[in-house]
Parts: sequence; C-alpha cells; structure tokens
Amino acid sequence: MAHNTLTKASITAAPAETALEHALPTVETKANRLQKWHALAATYLGECFDAMDATIYFIALVPAMSELLKTKDATTIGFYGSIVLAVFMVGWALGSVLFGMVSDRFGRVKTMMWTILLYAGASGMCALAHNWQELAICRFFVGLGIGGEISIGCVLIGEAWNGDRARKLWAMSFMQTSFGVGCILTGLFNLGSGEFGWRYLFLVGIVPALVTFYIRKNLKEPASVETMLEKRRNGVLPNAGKSSLIMALTGENRKRTITCTLMAASAIVGYWAGVSWIPAWINQLTGAQAVEERSAAMMYLSVGGILGCFVVPYLVRNFGYKRSFQLSFSACLISTLGLFLTVTQYSPMINVWTFAIGTVISIPFTLLVAYICDCFETQVLGTASGIAWGFGRIFAAGAGLATGPVIAYFGGNYGTAAACVELVYIVGIIAAFWAEDFSTCFETRTATAGILTHANPIVVPVSIRE
Repeated sequence: MAHNTLTKASITAAPAETALEHALPTVETKANRLQKWHALAATYLGECFDAMDATIYFIALVPAMSELLKTKDATTIGFYGSIVLAVFMVGWALGSVLFGMVSDRFGRVKTMMWTILLYAGASGMCALAHNWQELAICRFFVGLGIGGEISIGCVLIGEAWNGDRARKLWAMSFMQTSFGVGCILTGLFNLGSGEFGWRYLFLVGIVPALVTFYIRKNLKEPASVETMLEKRRNGVLPNAGKSSLIMALTGENRKRTITCTLMAASAIVGYWAGVSWIPAWINQLTGAQAVEERSAAMMYLSVGGILGCFVVPYLVRNFGYKRSFQLSFSACLISTLGLFLTVTQYSPMINVWTFAIGTVISIPFTLLVAYICDCFETQVLGTASGIAWGFGRIFAAGAGLATGPVIAYFGGNYGTAAACVELVYIVGIIAAFWAEDFSTCFETRTATAGILTHANPIVVPVSIRE
C-alpha cells in the first residue's frame, strides 16, 4: 500500500454528503450491482432516443420548412427555422429545471418515465404539422421532455454508480456515447426514409416510449435518493420546507451553479446554434437535397462524439476538471472555426472535419455531467443540474433566434453565420477558471481513508490500492 497526502493547494473538498458517500467503503451486493447496470441501460436508451428526437429536426429542417413555408429561399428558411429551434430550446430549458425540481421531491425514476413519454408523443405529433407554428409548438413539448430526461439521467447515473469514483466516471462517459448513437440512428432513418420524407422521420420519434416499460419493470431509486425521500416522508429531512431552487442559488451552491451554467451554455450554444447547422449548410453547398451527404456528415460527427466521450476519464485523471474544461473548449473553438472558415465547397474533406469536431465537442458535455454530480448534494442535485443545463439552453434559444438575422446579414451563408456563433466557446474557456478540482475523484478508498468534510478540507490521508 502506498500513502499520499492531498493538500488544499491542489484540490477542493467536495460537498460534505458526496465526500462522505465516496470516502467510506461500501459492501456491494449482487442486487446493487444489477441496479447499477439497469440504471446505465435505462439512461443510455433514454438519452440515445433523446438525441434521435432532438436531431431529427436538423436533418428534416430544409425539406420540412420548404414544404411548410412553400419556399426554397435560404434566408426565409433560416429565419423561421431559427424560431422553431429557439422554441425547442426554451422547452428544453424549462423541462430541465421543472423536472429537476420534481425529481428532487418525488424521485428520479418516475420522473424520468414521464419525460420520455412526453417527448416521444410530441415528436410523433410533429409529423402531423400543417404549418411552421404547429411544428414549433410540438417541438416545444419535445424539448420539455428531452430537457427533463437528460438532466435526470445524468444525475441518476451519478447516484447509482456512487461507490467507486473512477468507475462512475467511466459509466458516465459510456452513457454520454448514447447521444452519438442516437444521431447515427437519425442518419440511418434518414437514409431509409426515401419517398416517405421528413414526416416519416418525426413519426419514428415515438419509438422511445417503449423504454418506459423497461424502466417500470427493472429500475429502482438509488439508495441516496430513497433515503432522502424516506427522510422527507418522516419529516426529518434538513431544509425540507425550503425550495430546492432557492438552495441551488444561495450559499456556496450559488458560485458552483453559475459556473456550471456558463460552461453548459457555451457547450450547448456551440453545438445547437452552430454545429447543428452543418446538414443545412451541406444542402446549401451542394444545391440539392443531399440526403446521403447530410447523413454521412452526421454519422462522422456522431462517431467522433462517441470516441470523444472516452477521452474524458484520462483528461480528468491527468489534468483535473479545470484544465480539462479549458483544453476541451479551446479545441472546440479551433476545430469549428477551421471547418466553417476554410471550406467553401462540398468535398469529402467535410467528413474529416465533422469527425474531428464531433470528437472534441462531446468532451465538455461529458465533463459537465461528472462535474455537476460532484458539486451538489442529493437534496438539490436534480434542481442544480436542471438549472445548469436549462439556463444554458435559454442562452441557446437566444442564440438560435439571433442566428436568423446573422444568416441574413451574411447573405444567407450558413457557414459564415455558424462561425460567428462558435466564438461562444470563449465563454467556456473563461468560466472554466472558476471550476474546482475535487479531492475525492479517483482514489480507491479503504477503511483507513480520511473522511472529507467542509470542516476538514486541508489535509486528507488516503490509502491508494496499487
């Protein structure tokens, strides 16, 4: 056995509850292990279909808006397409906060089931839209459900895999690959849509509702959430009468919530208001529907995103959270500007760029999933996660609305407009200076490990298994 001493100069103690959970050894039963895998499977499927239902719009944007608006003018399509995107982002933001608060009061599992049913049903309704306003309303409810599911799913993984920090981070990284898989499914469905067109794509969005049967049968609340709910029922939960929203925005939680929100906003705006325009941009470069070209770009982007998720455990182990955030946001900025400012006509080189971009843009999202779970206690975690992701999408909604006028300013050029949007990654680089490197992240603790609390953050003896 080797012994190390962690000092305050290099690390920060995690919140008392999360530090205590991970500092003490746990006896894991077969049932506990099975629940971990059920949680991973349920959240993986949920987020996979989140991605599918979310990105269907960007594949269908040009053909759908062309039909609904009865025009092929790029500026007009870009303007109204941006409004629908903004409405979707507002729904996503509200869903993150609303269902995050609901999950803190009623539990993660039931709340996640409700969110999946909501976004699946609303996605199917998009197929019946007669005008862009109806499409916008349906996309609002899709966003409401997706926002809640993603926020709760991230928290659920963190709580279900709370026995070993290193394994928890790998589980979170694996779960984040589901978004890339969902995007690949969208591309495959688009290739197979043929004469059915964009309405067929939205109709496929009903499929996620089937996941709720698996969740209902197999998934239970994490032990920490069950304990919290039991204390609430018995009237012994501290601050039980205090709103979790207030708790997330006051005291030491306030700085962490703001930092997480700014980094989330940077990552979300960079993707949803910038990178997500790649399919429409390819339409513009080719001057055609470009079904195969758009699908190929989305698949390369998604495969890169899957690989990028697995970089995160190595980054955090070697550089800590702060430097990992700074490096990843810098890579996002460089790669996206490289694509949109150097490519002026369609060629296979676009797929090389989209693969590289997919690899780096997935890293900040995966980092944030892990970081948020380290920042907050169980009683406020769902709400804090919802605020960070939700308000991040409020910024994305504003950016989405601004994208239309920016596209018009550049004469309908989607690529140049997207390059301007990608400057938002600078916000993430700056916000990362306030990120903390928690001291309980990776060491495998034994019975002799010191217990971290806010009252004792300075010197922590840790036994590390060799």
